[in-house]
Amino acid sequence: MFNLWLSSGTLGIVLIPFIVLYLIAVLIVWLTHKSPVRLYFASCVGITGPFFTSVAILFALFAAFLANDVQRRNAAAQAAVFREAEGVRTILRLCEALGEAAEPAKRAALGYARFVLSEELPALRQRGSVADNLGALRSLAFALLAPSLAASAPPAVQTAMLQGLTTVREARLERLSLAGDISAPLNWLAVIALGVLTQIAVAVVQLDKIRPQALALFVFTTAFATTVALIGLGERPFSGRIIDFTPLGEAIASASS
Repeated sequence: MFNLWLSSGTLGIVLIPFIVLYLIAVLIVWLTHKSPVRLYFASCVGITGPFFTSVAILFALFAAFLANDVQRRNAAAQAAVFREAEGVRTILRLCEALGEAAEPAKRAALGYARFVLSEELPALRQRGSVADNLGALRSLAFALLAPSLAASAPPAVQTAMLQGLTTVREARLERLSLAGDISAPLNWLAVIALGVLTQIAVAVVQLDKIRPQALALFVFTTAFATTVALIGLGERPFSGRIIDFTPLGEAIASASS
């Protein structure tokens, strides 16, 4: 269920929580003031305002934990992009130092960076994750391991190039892993359940008057839906354009200058 919602695109991630949670708020108002069980709820009038705060605090804590988990993964994804770009930049600088003998490796490094920006990035933004296409990475590895390059490059330079390749490969693997990762459904279920319980708690302190109850529910439900939507957008950092791929573009530009 949560995967389906998170796969609905930016508009769906934003609109669905508002639609569903407003409908729940309307249902609560109808049940407590207009439904056949109105007399039962009328007999419960007298619950004081501070009652709902205990549930609201639990909701706030779980929402904060979920948001922190999403932010942590987004920060790790951005760091992976920076490491990937730095690995490409290291390979390019060393290729430039070696001159003509390293031109194939330089073209392979630029080809890899362009592949990420022109093919992987649009796919990530459209679908949130991509298949692990290793073609460009393999071309870069073959270019760096070519006998002609090994013969012309000092051992220290070749070692640094291979370290750069390792950095690129590990950072790319982490980036793709984080792109397809979302928070545990149980965490989402806890946040939604506690949020709905808080809606109910807000409603039961206003059982005697429909308009104050509706206004209180509207305010909390708006905050509830906004929180869910913002966290949901963070769950798909690449499709939501949260992750900045500028470092890879700058690495390409630095080789062209």
